[in-house]
Amino acid sequence: MSLNIIKLQVSLESPHQMWLVLLAICLVNFMFNFYIGLVNVCLPTITEFFGASVMTATWISNIYLLCLTVSVIILGRIAGMWSRKKFFMLGTIIWVCTSLSCYFATSADMLIILRGIQGFAAGFMAAVYYAILDKTFPKEKLGLAMGCLLVALSGGYAIGPLVGGYIAAYLGWQTIFLTVIPFGLLSVCVYLFTAQNPQADKDFELLEKKENYENDHPPLSKQKIWSILMDYKGAILQAIFLFTLTYALILSQQFGLSINDIILLAMALIFGGLFVWAEAKHEEPLFKFTVFRSITFSAYITGLLLNYIILYMAFFTLPFYFQKVMGVPVNVSGILISIIMFTAMFLSIIAGGLSDRIGVKPLVISASVACIIASTLIYTFQSTTSIPYIIVGLITLGFGYGLYQSPNNKMIISVVPETFKTQVSAMMTLTKNLGSVLGNCFAGLILSTAISQTALSGKLTLVGVQATEFITGLERVFLFGVICSVILLISTFDLQKYFSQPIKASIKIKNTIKSQ
Repeated sequence: MSLNIIKLQVSLESPHQMWLVLLAICLVNFMFNFYIGLVNVCLPTITEFFGASVMTATWISNIYLLCLTVSVIILGRIAGMWSRKKFFMLGTIIWVCTSLSCYFATSADMLIILRGIQGFAAGFMAAVYYAILDKTFPKEKLGLAMGCLLVALSGGYAIGPLVGGYIAAYLGWQTIFLTVIPFGLLSVCVYLFTAQNPQADKDFELLEKKENYENDHPPLSKQKIWSILMDYKGAILQAIFLFTLTYALILSQQFGLSINDIILLAMALIFGGLFVWAEAKHEEPLFKFTVFRSITFSAYITGLLLNYIILYMAFFTLPFYFQKVMGVPVNVSGILISIIMFTAMFLSIIAGGLSDRIGVKPLVISASVACIIASTLIYTFQSTTSIPYIIVGLITLGFGYGLYQSPNNKMIISVVPETFKTQVSAMMTLTKNLGSVLGNCFAGLILSTAISQTALSGKLTLVGVQATEFITGLERVFLFGVICSVILLISTFDLQKYFSQPIKASIKIKNTIKSQ
């Protein structure tokens, strides 16, 4: 009898079905960002424990996001042809098992390897959840679902540093890898007994193309069909491009920008160009670059990247500032960092509702101005800066992130034709992850121009010349943050009037823009 009740509650016809799907996805997204916040606030402690360099600390943070970024597009393609629900659950199980393994890591190198595996596992979930929600919820409720998802994302970011500081202080930093496991297991349990809409589970357009290729005369071989549909060449070139770019930035943190780093950056640009060329020639590309002919889309996807770069530069730099310069305990550092995302979590709900009433542009312009003010305030932080002044800067940064994300996502989805939406959903995930990686890299690179690696790896609070050197590095990081914020503001302007937009369905796009 009880089994029948459960089946009735989670069947495809049940009104609870789509909300249980949303719950499973929100649990995983909360887990993702809760985990990132835990690790970031504990980076100084982990660095001290292993006696590692700042370069190693950067890899501990970046390898997870890097592996997630390079895998998300190709994994999304595979999942659409198999089962997005099974893909989601499989990735969650692998992720949970790897997190348990991280608890037993005996060296920084081992931790980096495990975090890389975990990043690939995260790609399983991140590749599919936008597509699942888009096909699970009716249009009149999709905005609410996206709002709930953003609350889960911001909530994870907010609570992670707060809890992570106390865990590191009282239970040991290794315990952070155990605290996220229940969220993953609960997500699997919820989704396992929830019916999945067939349209949300598979990419029927891609499966139809596969069937057409199989029925061609003469029929194509299975190897040729999979080569066309999976676009292995594009996936490999994309992965090499992103990895080479990030690796060059991380190396330059340790030695400064050397000739070797310049060569690596040149190689990254070459592979990036090859990726664009290969996608233009491929029958079923991972990326259809014609979407960038929409100036509004290009501006807002760039703004999304910049907003994450600004946020993650703060996430990387401020824990070192609080613990190494201010001398506050790791738990207090976690509380201070969490202020940013608690502010964002509160504002994301308001911003989502306001974007439907007053439009997108007033909100994204206000958010960009807040980012400029926040970066300027943090630029002025000194070793003697008062806590209330610091909190004002953190709250302002939270305004810049919380006001920007929901309206930006709405604009990006609104200005592209229907045939681009699946690709754009994956591109949004990739852009956010790439912004996170680049934010960490830029912060570490700029910081290393002012202070030595050994100073940040030690256990003592920085004083005298070393404290001054760190403050100089912080100033350089957030001067760059001000520049990024100004470009972010420019991206919110009505650039469409200054450029042509030769993209299919342009009339539909222009009408959509006018309605925003």
